[in-house]
Amino acid sequence: MDLTRASLLREMLTGTELGSRTTEFAHSLRRFTTRTGGLMLFGPVDDEPWHLTAHLDDELHRAGVDDVRPSLVRWAPPPDAPPHLAIGLDRLRDAGRGESLLVVAEEDPAETLLERISDVRRRGTTIFSIGNGDEELTSLSHETLVPELLLPDGFGWTSRRIELDHDEPQAALTDVEPQTTEGFEMAQHLVSLAAADQDAGQSGWRRRLRAAIERLSGEPA
Repeated sequence: MDLTRASLLREMLTGTELGSRTTEFAHSLRRFTTRTGGLMLFGPVDDEPWHLTAHLDDELHRAGVDDVRPSLVRWAPPPDAPPHLAIGLDRLRDAGRGESLLVVAEEDPAETLLERISDVRRRGTTIFSIGNGDEELTSLSHETLVPELLLPDGFGWTSRRIELDHDEPQAALTDVEPQTTEGFEMAQHLVSLAAADQDAGQSGWRRRLRAAIERLSGEPA
């Protein structure tokens, strides 16, 4: 999903529980990551969260937020991996207060993953998770997001070709029709966009004050 489509999706979900929760989740992620370079992403050994790491990095870079750029923690990076893909489990042992660990696990997490998360939490790191509602992962997380519980019924789209009733050659056209979109992937796109919001790192009362000023003045505060 490209940036334009993801932005449109977020706009369409404004006011829904999925839109609100993903925004709150992303803003908390920014607010509790106070140490430069302190945002880590981690997941199952066979499903490391490359996708979300890349999108978060792109959106934060585009927004000029360089102190919360994410790093992907890998179980066994190859020796010849480039620096940004060579961060191994030692990074978790160095984690502490002011840092956040975002765990992405679509399936029930293995014991080895849960043990790593528990160790990091004991060192004072804030744990965020996007998962399927697994009880153990939820209990280890300070904040968790379960996309399948938030997805509006029947929400989504799919592209289909429109057949035109004439012989002239035409550019390809598409229309949209309802389809249940994969909620887990959708939520990750929404989180990456919301994390780059201008007020994402502010406390709740500051965001509310800013919104009130904008409503009164009719201009961005």
